[in-house]
Amino acid sequence: MEAKKTLFSTRELVVVGLFSALAYVLMLLESPGYLGFLRIEFSDVPAVLGGLGFGPAAGVFIELIKNILKVLSTKTIGAGELANFIVGSAYVLPLSIIYRKWKGKHKLIVGYAAGTVAMCVAGMIVNYFITLPLYSNMFGGVDALIGYVAGMTPGFLPGIDSLWKIIIIGITPFNVVKGILVAIVSYYVFKLVKKPLQF
Repeated sequence: MEAKKTLFSTRELVVVGLFSALAYVLMLLESPGYLGFLRIEFSDVPAVLGGLGFGPAAGVFIELIKNILKVLSTKTIGAGELANFIVGSAYVLPLSIIYRKWKGKHKLIVGYAAGTVAMCVAGMIVNYFITLPLYSNMFGGVDALIGYVAGMTPGFLPGIDSLWKIIIIGITPFNVVKGILVAIVSYYVFKLVKKPLQF
């Protein structure tokens, strides 16, 4: 009888578990809020490493575990963690698929670019239909949320008067910057750990 194939080998499972714990810790080390609720943090870096080393499933699994751990102490009724999981997975999936399947010379650069674009598109969708409506309930309605965000950025991002404008001129540029920063950090970390972790 053939042995049943498992999603991860024992070694991969151990590394993915460690990366998930590291991602959770990194998620707690965040910058001051932008627009009041967006923060730069590098918890996607371990997920990227897992995706590049073991495949897309590992990257998504790390994104899932870190957000499950974070939701236990959330102050955002889970809205932030849901958005983080969807957007983070959108970043990791195309990046890891391109890296592992494509034979091009610059596959990492292409993967990071594709991941950033996918993250921005996913961010637009999840924020418009899920996250911002959930946040608006916390603030007492859509108008209250828009007023809060507009008040956080006087003169910096003028003209915020709708959820769509919060996404287009506020959240999407933030995601582009975050995608680039995560790409730079994870690129160099991956080069350091590739041989020791036998990726």
